[in-house]
Amino acid sequence: MTPKEIVRAFVDAHNDHNVEAMMDYLAEDSTMIDVAAPIPLNSKNDVRKLFTLIFSSLNVHFEITGMISEGSKVFAALRTTGTGTGNWAGRDVRGLQFDVFESMFVDTENGKMTTVMFYSDTASLSKQLGNYAPAIDMQSGVANIM
Repeated sequence: MTPKEIVRAFVDAHNDHNVEAMMDYLAEDSTMIDVAAPIPLNSKNDVRKLFTLIFSSLNVHFEITGMISEGSKVFAALRTTGTGTGNWAGRDVRGLQFDVFESMFVDTENGKMTTVMFYSDTASLSKQLGNYAPAIDMQSGVANIM
């Protein structure tokens, strides 16, 4: 797979809320971080926990609105939409809708994503999901980061 195909497959698995399929596209020692709320996820298990938590609270969908690549690196512009289905950041967000723009910068190696940096509009997302504090002090490996 090309680097763009890897990112598209990861996004497709995300949109299916298929965490295990998402893991297929991550290297064992991959790092994922959202630069707006720095939570270094230094293993596939950390990423698995985060997306399991997200999908238990939000019916979220990524739409790739643009993608460019150079060598092993990919930048994807995303429109992120969805509806709250549970508790997020300590708040009941059921029925609340969100629509924000994000992006992801990905480095790949040997057919896997090794580094993923999300750039998220957490301020807008916060407002749309009940005004939670967008920059929460989180550490990877914490059992319940929300």
